[in-house]
Amino acid sequence: MAGGSRPEPVMRYQWASDDPEAANQYLRDTYTAFRPQRVDPAGFTFWTEVAATDLFGVGRLRHSGPVRAHCDPPAAFVVVQSLAGGPHHVDDGSGVVGGTLKLTPTWSEYGTGWQDVTVQTAVLDHDEVVRVAAELSGLEPEAVAFTSAAPVSLALAAHWCRLCTHVHDDILTSDVLMDAPLVRANTLRHLATTLVTTFPNTALELLTDPTAREGGQAEPATVRRAVEFMDSHAHEDIGLTEIADAARIGARSLQLAFRRHRDTTPLEYLRRVRLESAHRDLLAGDPTRGDRVEAIAARWGFGHPGRFSVIYREHYGRSPSATLRL
Repeated sequence: MAGGSRPEPVMRYQWASDDPEAANQYLRDTYTAFRPQRVDPAGFTFWTEVAATDLFGVGRLRHSGPVRAHCDPPAAFVVVQSLAGGPHHVDDGSGVVGGTLKLTPTWSEYGTGWQDVTVQTAVLDHDEVVRVAAELSGLEPEAVAFTSAAPVSLALAAHWCRLCTHVHDDILTSDVLMDAPLVRANTLRHLATTLVTTFPNTALELLTDPTAREGGQAEPATVRRAVEFMDSHAHEDIGLTEIADAARIGARSLQLAFRRHRDTTPLEYLRRVRLESAHRDLLAGDPTRGDRVEAIAARWGFGHPGRFSVIYREHYGRSPSATLRL
């Protein structure tokens, strides 16, 4: 997607069945191998609707159950949010996790069970989540490991649920937004970052350890190299790894250097650069030629027009639509 090439279309589909075995096969094909007990077909219902890219997706499904099953670890990160019905639980051998939100264990086989549930599921590519966790923490990718199906706190669980609902309702449904490579990349990065901060893992342990925030010395020239790289490549799908490589420093040390010398983070600086670029495009735009605020915002990675308007007004004192009409 780097360089602004058009990404593959979003896959959107709906499927329903009154056959328990067909529903179970769908779950095996979509999520992971599992071995459920027999479900009584009388009155059974199953439906699902999904919107997904090759690296992330959010869907909703109902399974009238009941089900008790033993499962293999999934290849991707799967987060399940209960919307109605229940209960629904996960047990990776260290204890049963109930509640509204659960991370399907990637680190071990596990048991699961539910009773007539409606859920929202988010699926994220395993390697992309690990890459983001390594960027944030400075760990080597092989050292990133998730350790519990339960969220760190109710507040973080609620934040995750709001984010996934927004992605499901507002991002994945919009062809305009999903045709913008930066929106797609930023959505994936936002989901992965939120996953890392919501569920226990080795990267989060390091990020929340106050004794690990010391050190990481960097000269101002390192920060300048990072700034120059972001200024020149803001239109591309770049993240902390690429910025740190250009600055010739580790990702965690670069973050510490930005905090020390610029009182911000590299990705916050990158967002400001993209906001300024959107501002310039708005000034140069012409509504009579078909230029639209949503399209300009999406070009620079802002996937939520309402939030873009709030951020823009905070920086420039007027709405983006007012700038476009100047």
